[in-house]
Amino acid sequence: MTLADLRAWLQVPVSVLDDPQLQQVLDAETILQARACRVPDDGTLTADLTQALYRRVGREVAARGVPLGMLGADSEYGPARLTRWDSEIDRLEGPTRVLVFG
Repeated sequence: MTLADLRAWLQVPVSVLDDPQLQQVLDAETILQARACRVPDDGTLTADLTQALYRRVGREVAARGVPLGMLGADSEYGPARLTRWDSEIDRLEGPTRVLVFG
């Protein structure tokens, strides 16, 4: 996965997030995904893991503009928190997820 591919998928211009910052997010999310899933030894990702990685990076980039993980206040219910997990990431990574017991 290249930064150009990722940037095209995210539709985030360089003026909003420069390459070193985007690379740092990609590196961190790649490490987190490798800890949670069985990734091939050669580092090539299957289509489902690639899509999950795109979504992981997208969530991180989007959350940068949300201070303390709180979304705008709703007049009836008050502020809402960002969800901890994305069900689409869970669905895509599910078959390769490493289960830890004990």
